Amino acid sequence: MRRFAWRLGLALAFVAAVPALIGWLVTPPGGRYLGFQINVDDHMVYAAWMRQAVEGRIFFDNRFTTDAQPGLTLHLYFLVLGWISKILGPAITVTLARIGFTYLFVVLANRLILELRWKLFVSKLALFVVCVGGGFGFMLWQTFGVAVSQPALNPIEGFVAALTHRGLPTDVWQPEGFVFPSMLTNSLFMVSLCLIALTLLAILRCREGWRPVLWGAVAFGVLMNIHSYDVLLVAIVCVGLLAATLASKAETPEGETTIAPSQWAIRVAIIGLGALPAALWFVYVLRNDPVFQARAATLTFTPSFRQIAIGYLPLILLGIVGFLAEARTLRERIGVGILVVGLAVMYALAPPSKDAFWMGAPAWGAALVVGLVVIVLLARPKPAENLVISWAVLGVVAPYIPGLFQRKLLMGLAIPWAILAAAGLWVILRSLERSSRNLVAALAILILAGTSLRWFTREIQLQRTNVSNTTVHPVMLDSDAVAIIRALSNTPKRTVVVAIPGVASPTDDPDVFRSPIIPDLNPILSGLTGVYTYAGHWSETPDYGKRRAEATRLFFDNGATDEQRMAFLRGIGAEYVIAPQPSAFPDAGLADLRPLGTVVVSGTKFDLIQLLP
Repeated sequence: MRRFAWRLGLALAFVAAVPALIGWLVTPPGGRYLGFQINVDDHMVYAAWMRQAVEGRIFFDNRFTTDAQPGLTLHLYFLVLGWISKILGPAITVTLARIGFTYLFVVLANRLILELRWKLFVSKLALFVVCVGGGFGFMLWQTFGVAVSQPALNPIEGFVAALTHRGLPTDVWQPEGFVFPSMLTNSLFMVSLCLIALTLLAILRCREGWRPVLWGAVAFGVLMNIHSYDVLLVAIVCVGLLAATLASKAETPEGETTIAPSQWAIRVAIIGLGALPAALWFVYVLRNDPVFQARAATLTFTPSFRQIAIGYLPLILLGIVGFLAEARTLRERIGVGILVVGLAVMYALAPPSKDAFWMGAPAWGAALVVGLVVIVLLARPKPAENLVISWAVLGVVAPYIPGLFQRKLLMGLAIPWAILAAAGLWVILRSLERSSRNLVAALAILILAGTSLRWFTREIQLQRTNVSNTTVHPVMLDSDAVAIIRALSNTPKRTVVVAIPGVASPTDDPDVFRSPIIPDLNPILSGLTGVYTYAGHWSETPDYGKRRAEATRLFFDNGATDEQRMAFLRGIGAEYVIAPQPSAFPDAGLADLRPLGTVVVSGTKFDLIQLLP
């Protein structure tokens, strides 16, 4: 099994590298490939931290705003990547990290699955489904957005759209909930999944001794520092595991020492204490950094449960098949029944996705209690199975906790349901003879991987059209942007630059965008040169909508005088402006900003202007 995992990990690492390799190969002369296609602005936040590490900083500030700030952010992952990027550059460093943690996750997921002590065939099946499994998003696919934008749909698309209130299933657009999309898009997601797997392995193995407690506490502490939302998810899962442990007589593998549930709970609690230093520092930064306070207050709501349900439905249905097959007692049958009814009720009551909390605290608390009841009723002798069940059941409840960034609690939800789906698929396959069983298993994996395949093709499509899924950020920079970045890379500290926030290039098809008419260079400048931008990022910039509108007005011929523009720029401390040339965009109604300063870089479409003192 381990050799199988190594081979699968290497294969998936290679596949995850392919889009980036293609990107570098097709980059035009004088251009620069950024290294990713999805959420370019978010990746530039990471790049800005890495840039500060290159500068010798340990504690980072926010380069996507001009507000005063103490600079207290400590992010261990991008600190280390920043040091490495001194040699390799940011794009190559992040890509190699994503590939490396892709391989490592497969190895760790295999070890987690081995804790279940299932048949070899089922274990291999589980690992495959964990890595590539998704939902029905491939049947209602879009390249851009989170809601259906197509006015006309074919019958299958129309049927799925009706099931989701015309919201796209989450497997279409939320990579962190699934493994393969995370492998393709974000090294931070992959290292976080590795740390989650390490922590859960430590929780299971600390029944055997104290040694796993140490590395589990370290993994949990690093997880708190680099992706803090996941710590809350793991804590909720552990509550379910505790309930299942108390409800069943935990099985002790042959040759191992029996440990009381209270002793196990103490060891798990000590693992949890590993997050305390990072948590205390988080609280300190939150209290003392007003910019971080504004960033932390950004609301990121969980989408409609209908979008989640369809995004995971094949895995959930197969998981329920496995539950039914294993339900040999009345208690277990009641547990399966409550689970099915609970999911059906959540689906029936789910409103269309909107920027609001679906559940208040009482409703969420009630859902949590129902989830714990299901876990208790389905509790099994094997702790590893109880852990997977807890993660699966509470994983659909946790994202609706009425708190900030609740959507992030969907992190890795496909993993436990994929493991359960493999058990359900085995129920269907076990009566077949070997050759038929292998064929049906391969077809099932191919169907479950439908969305993953479409994620891969989207990566190539976005490269070909040179547009990120954000619609206003390019995938490859042209020679103008490269020259401007080179010029700004050597500017003194605390340099403020203003660029137009970008103009997308839609087509008659609402799901087709060409390369931006005017790319939004703000986050790219902050990420790759370390300068400060006024309206750099939708979440990192306080009051982003207002500042984006102000920055946009600066560049258009709207009756404002040069004196008024200069007063605005001086008010925010700007030293440079990146101005699109009116002659290059004759129909855009742009103002000529060259009288505001000295043209430092004159490109074919953009000028870098150093403002008059």
